[in-house]
Amino acid sequence: MKVLHIDDVKGEKLGENVLRKILVHSENLMLMYTEAMPGGPSISHSHPHEQITFMIQGTSELTASGETVTLKAGSSALLEPNEYHDILGVGDEKVIALDIFHPHREDYLPNE
Repeated sequence: MKVLHIDDVKGEKLGENVLRKILVHSENLMLMYTEAMPGGPSISHSHPHEQITFMIQGTSELTASGETVTLKAGSSALLEPNEYHDILGVGDEKVIALDIFHPHREDYLPNE
């Protein structure tokens, strides 16, 4: 069993507006916590991992497969492997989201 508290994870700043914390993870799964201020830039990308996003706070616009949808607190989305997507925080409120990746993203693993 792996257990940790979010306050015990230092996290990684991505630019001035984004904080990413990798929480519990295994070879098959990864849980990531993200805080971001609204605005850009948003970079369209894809990866070979399935991704589930759950919005805790704020509002974002998610574009995938040529469709743009609005995600608000309580919304969730599933992104298929290799599906190009981007997400942009909109409005005035800080965005907080949880993401689950399968399998884990080696490029996001903290240096341990």
